[in-house]
Amino acid sequence: MGIRYFARPVPPGLVAIAQINPGAFLHDAHFWRVWESSRRHPETLFLDKAWRDMQDLFDPNGQDPPRPAYELVRGQIQCFGMDIHPFDRVLDPAQVALIASDLAQADIRKLYQDCLPQHSPDWAAIMDGRRDSVEYYVADAAYFTAELAARRMGLIYSIG
Repeated sequence: MGIRYFARPVPPGLVAIAQINPGAFLHDAHFWRVWESSRRHPETLFLDKAWRDMQDLFDPNGQDPPRPAYELVRGQIQCFGMDIHPFDRVLDPAQVALIASDLAQADIRKLYQDCLPQHSPDWAAIMDGRRDSVEYYVADAAYFTAELAARRMGLIYSIG
């Protein structure tokens, strides 16, 4: 199982409402059922477990300011005993546009060259072994955010 990531589009008029309580908005099954039946929206983005590698790629050393694309995967879950509390966040249309632009220009090879030396040899080898999978998810994220940016939509995501 493990911790996974997914994002959904948010219509621009609902971004402020979603920002007030992202968890409640994210889990409003009635809203998503009604909106999904209309099929006038982009699909959901699933990054599975690649979100963690993407955090490392878009903020490789944690010292310099992260790339704009980092905002798509920023956050950590919180654990309270056996309970896992997901990290939910809403991004407005301007943030989505910045992320889409950054992902469109991202050079994955260069990102890996910058990132891998920052980690232990064992962890770098693990990350390098997942490179093809992460490239696939980065491409999905680039497509998803570009589609949202073109429609001036926000998004809501959950890591948990």
